[in-house]
Amino acid sequence: MKRRAVITGLGIVSPIGVGTEAFWNAAVAGRSGLSYPSIVDASKLPRDCHNVGEVKGFKVTDWMPGVVGKMAARFSQFAVAAAAMASADARLDEGQFSPREFKVSIGTAAHGLTDVHEPNFAAFRRGESVVPWMCLEDPAHAATSHVAIAHGVRGQTTTFATACAAGLDAIGWAAAEVEAGRAKAVLAGGTETPLSDFILMSFHSVGVLSKWQGPPEEASRPFERSRSGLVLAEGAAVVVVEDEEHARARGATIYARIEGFGCATEGAHLRKVDETGEPVARSISAAIQNAGLSPLDIDYVAAHGNSMLDYDAAETAGIKLALGPHSWNVPISSLKSMCGQSLAAGSAMQVVSSCLILRDQIVHPTINYDVADPECDLDYVPNVARLARVRSVLIHAHSLGGSHAAMILVRAD
Repeated sequence: MKRRAVITGLGIVSPIGVGTEAFWNAAVAGRSGLSYPSIVDASKLPRDCHNVGEVKGFKVTDWMPGVVGKMAARFSQFAVAAAAMASADARLDEGQFSPREFKVSIGTAAHGLTDVHEPNFAAFRRGESVVPWMCLEDPAHAATSHVAIAHGVRGQTTTFATACAAGLDAIGWAAAEVEAGRAKAVLAGGTETPLSDFILMSFHSVGVLSKWQGPPEEASRPFERSRSGLVLAEGAAVVVVEDEEHARARGATIYARIEGFGCATEGAHLRKVDETGEPVARSISAAIQNAGLSPLDIDYVAAHGNSMLDYDAAETAGIKLALGPHSWNVPISSLKSMCGQSLAAGSAMQVVSSCLILRDQIVHPTINYDVADPECDLDYVPNVARLARVRSVLIHAHSLGGSHAAMILVRAD
């Protein structure tokens, strides 16, 4: 009998809410989490650095009490919190299987750069001492290790650094491990805390930040005609990926089955994108074929939709190539209109929102959508959530450097 990978637990730390229900209530209401930064002094930075997606109300002591939480980098704190939520949601008792059958895979791009590396490097340049845990908390694998330690994991742990697709890649890897019988359960997702004056300026220098001059909450405008760039954000999302037979035997709630996964690379440029959409279509078509479905089976698309002119146009073109005439019948929405671009965490957040769409049969909107762009002429569920019959979801993620990942989730019933 073929093993199947299912999602049985959700955890999220986002600019629109900490915890699944707070996040989902805000997403369905179309509430923006974008604002002027409070953890970064942006007063002397260019105007396009004044819009961010910042997590508010997060208390590390709720998840990592004592000295460990104080030393841990913020990206690790977020990952541990999201993993704890996911494990609790899944009612996951590590005693139900061997610790060696339990694994962790987390994606991240900026890792501990903002709150560990940057201040310690500045101290070093001033001739001051570097804290002894700097080399432990800065690396990308630190978050994965913290999650593994918190859950007594003895199986493989791995970290993905494929930029914005890393969260989706980590969950795709988890599904492959379960399907191959190499794991009973995996805590998988993405975490990111890229908000610092240095990183904001680096994104400013390459010209990808939103040029929006109005209120920060309106700065991310995926697929809309006046979009002008992304809004950098932070957050984390982790899911429990589990063997379906194991999940059903213990009576777990199943949000979705991971039915297919596909990847593609443009192999052309670190910044420019292929606006024909051909690489987007290749990743989507691979995922659909992997799932044993046809384009007509797709009921909803959780788009990357990062509000950049070329990325949104390329994604729209790719959806059209992959789904054909059915493209115009499928609701599409972008979580980044509310949460901003949280790099590796963003694609993992798309998985969480997609599971909730399958559960509740309601599609969250793409907010800040006022004027249609002739190049982006599909149904982006503008501004207001919509009831819809959704049995299968397509998730797409696109990384700087031209990497694409796509995943198919289906209702487990």
